Amino acid sequence: MTAGAPPAPPAATVTLGDLIRAGEWRRAAATASVLGESADLVDALQTLRVVQDEIRARRYPAARQQLAAYREVAGTLTHPLAAELRLYVHPDEVTRALDALEAQRRTDDPAALRAALEGALAQPLTRAEALNALGVLHAMLGDEPQAREALTAAREADPGHYRALTNLGNLDMEAGRFAEAEAIYREVLTLAPEYDGGHHNLGVAVRRQGRVAEGVRHIRQGQRLAMKRSREDTRAEAKEQLSRTPALKYLRFVLLAAAALIIFLALRGAGG
Repeated sequence: MTAGAPPAPPAATVTLGDLIRAGEWRRAAATASVLGESADLVDALQTLRVVQDEIRARRYPAARQQLAAYREVAGTLTHPLAAELRLYVHPDEVTRALDALEAQRRTDDPAALRAALEGALAQPLTRAEALNALGVLHAMLGDEPQAREALTAAREADPGHYRALTNLGNLDMEAGRFAEAEAIYREVLTLAPEYDGGHHNLGVAVRRQGRVAEGVRHIRQGQRLAMKRSREDTRAEAKEQLSRTPALKYLRFVLLAAAALIIFLALRGAGG
């Protein structure tokens, strides 16, 4: 420090309330745990972190399941920050936003899509996902400036939304800016190392630059991760169907019991 210069002002302290208001659920959960906050508050924040992760991955059924778990925890939360959580996360409204995202129909009209996703755009947990959908539509229509604007806004709403970042890389790829696309895809994989789309697109970008063997490795890794994700998504969807239709759960038990009875009778017959 130069002699006679005034001391530098202290860095602003980021509070747990600041992290909640910013929707930084991962940092909020970690901070609450380090500060020794109540277990129910840490549980609520951890659950919201998972909700956010599932939305980023476009796993809407899993996000709804986690949101239902959050609703149960938040309903009995007595921590002073409970009011902040209820202000920024409305489970019923977020659920409706997820339903709108999942039900969005193919359209060539950005205004119609924006109207359909109005509720999702209004919710902090789903805003980035809705903006990403708008960016993808603009890209499909060949409007790169509007696509880039929407995708950049998605990243501003949620800096960890790696699919929006991937789509920004896709704009560079489509324009032939392969080195720029590669840099973006590598950033994607720092955010989500097991994102199949990130590995696949990185493989394509490096192949376009002549690094064929490296490209093939990433594409194959993307294929393996895509198969893994498909299995996980199928299980999550089946679980949601069972939770929504209790009769299916009972039918499952009936079928298992029937199968067990058939095996028992077959074994008894063989023994006789």
